[in-house]
Amino acid sequence: MCTTEPELRRRPSGAGARGRSAGAGVGGAPACRRRDGRRYSRRVFDWPDLLADHGSFTRLSGEADSLDAGRATIAGHPVMLVWCRFEVAAGTLSLAAGDRFCTALDLAVAERRPVVAIANSGGARMQEGTRAFMQMLPTLAAVTRVRRAGLPVIVHLAHPTTGGVLASWASAAQFLTAEPGATLGFTGPRVAAMIGEPIEPPEVQTAEGYLAAGHVDAICVVHDLRDRIGHILSALAPADPSLPPAAGPEVAIGPTGWDAVVASRAPDRTPVIDGLASTADVCVELSGDRSGGTDPSVAALLMRVAGRPMLVLGHRRVDGAPARPTVAGLRLGRRMMRLAGELGLPLVTVVDTAGAHLAGEAERLGLPGEIARSIEDMGALVVPTVAVVDGQGAGGAAIAWMAADTVLATPDSFVAPIAPEAGSVILHRDPTHAAELAELQQVSAIELRDAGIVDAVHAAPMMVGAIVAAIDRMRPAGAGRQSDPVGQA
Repeated sequence: MCTTEPELRRRPSGAGARGRSAGAGVGGAPACRRRDGRRYSRRVFDWPDLLADHGSFTRLSGEADSLDAGRATIAGHPVMLVWCRFEVAAGTLSLAAGDRFCTALDLAVAERRPVVAIANSGGARMQEGTRAFMQMLPTLAAVTRVRRAGLPVIVHLAHPTTGGVLASWASAAQFLTAEPGATLGFTGPRVAAMIGEPIEPPEVQTAEGYLAAGHVDAICVVHDLRDRIGHILSALAPADPSLPPAAGPEVAIGPTGWDAVVASRAPDRTPVIDGLASTADVCVELSGDRSGGTDPSVAALLMRVAGRPMLVLGHRRVDGAPARPTVAGLRLGRRMMRLAGELGLPLVTVVDTAGAHLAGEAERLGLPGEIARSIEDMGALVVPTVAVVDGQGAGGAAIAWMAADTVLATPDSFVAPIAPEAGSVILHRDPTHAAELAELQQVSAIELRDAGIVDAVHAAPMMVGAIVAAIDRMRPAGAGRQSDPVGQA
């Protein structure tokens, strides 16, 4: 199953642990006070010792200032490791720090190394004024060059991370975690209060507030950070086509019309997305639309299934209720589409929705436009795309994720412009003609295969193999970034 933060394996910190205890500080700083008045010790971590494989780290030559970098491997994968040195001027972004950051990232591009960075900074260095402030531009451009090269950027936000660092390179990563309880924000809380514009409620400037608002993927304690980074890099490793997919035969017959609608709503169905997660070699859940929202009815998963890396985007029921994705869920979907394109990863969408969440707020946030942009973005991808209809496929929330190269379906599924009951209301001013309308529209997976809308129908237990086989048919052997998502140093 997918890794969530409590399930991550903790690295040993007692006798026999590699190097120092993961919680040990180096060169400790004076105690400080939190906003609630409690005191804490600002720990300064030896990030290469905590994250890099033993003996693998080699520091880049040159002056470190408030940021340092070097080559390393993490879980056997080559990376460029970059970190803020909070003990030097609170990790602030200076001319020297910005130059070193850009040098490190350009080397990462040249050597095809993923970037792993620790942000821990008070922002731009006030003593250097506008010159340091302007370093936001080249550092962000350096991250953009890494992403355009098809390489992942993984950033961890340590306590505290604020100002120009958070508003530039630290927020531009594809994968973001944060330290529990970390202060995160554009303006530091002390400064905001003193200029008469206090941030309220103060919880919005915490790691937990950022997670709730969709700005980071997960909260990750430092002991578990190496494992999470290793899982991401392992999932992104080049595909191993020697592991054949176990694709079974197609289903010849199944429920049609209204019977398919009823079957799609059965509470005891086993979702295909659960089957993918349970058989995955590696599975890491991502979260948040990066624009202020999250949606529990949408799952975004980085997986390695049968030796193949892929991104899986699916609807999921919440407390047994059908998925009704929000605008935030659609934005998360588009974030995954962009990520698939950048990293050359196949994208699998799993559709099982009773329709989008309908509310005045959804209209205000532009629900129709998000559906349109989802269709546009998915249709424009040049990586293999597979849509799986697994249950209900009602309305715009369903078709938003169906602009795929291959469309598969389970036999107890349907696709319709709107739920049949709502369609009956449109045509007859009451919902009692839903069954009749489903028969008329021929909405079942079997009927849609006959109409050429669905490419193949497979039973749920066979769907994982069918997905992998479909990806293999579409992925050219050795095709550029698709065959080498994280690069080889």
